[in-house]
Amino acid sequence: MASTELGARLRQFRQSQQLTQTALANQLHVSRQTVSSWETGRNQPDIATITQLATLYAVPVDDLLQGATAEPVTKAVAHPSSILLVVLFGILLVERITQFSTFPGLYWIDFLILLLIGLMSNLGIARRHPSIWTSRVHWTGLTVFAALSLISGSINAFNMGFGLMTTCQFSGLVVVIALVRKYWQSRFVKVR
Repeated sequence: MASTELGARLRQFRQSQQLTQTALANQLHVSRQTVSSWETGRNQPDIATITQLATLYAVPVDDLLQGATAEPVTKAVAHPSSILLVVLFGILLVERITQFSTFPGLYWIDFLILLLIGLMSNLGIARRHPSIWTSRVHWTGLTVFAALSLISGSINAFNMGFGLMTTCQFSGLVVVIALVRKYWQSRFVKVR
């Protein structure tokens, strides 16, 4: 196998993931020049690095080395749909405005809305600067949002009233479904 063929495949997989050489180098703990030398064929990554690259790109090592696929396989779902966050934000905002409740109940809904705004901001950062850290923060934030929503709605925290209680439970349930879906998709990608 010519090293230029491997280099071209490495570049193609990196670009399909919308990663810069610098972003990839940071994830692999190497310099940008090292990534460049792999892609131009001056050097080749060692087997441990090739395994890391295959894991990062969610492809078998054989695809990376032999070019078995004509088009690189992209990750099934890297981040949750921003539509989910926008819809939840809209639902909570409408409920906050239209429902009568105690002040602590309204403050709780305000907190959940701010948490969603933070998650949307993190999603925007993650799309511009993809890294494992921003993805983990996002999934952890969604898990916290789901848990807080379900628990507060189930115990009717702050005597928030039926409308806000139901909204909290519904929002938490929707996020739990999204998290379970992501978990099963990630298991499917690993098994393949």
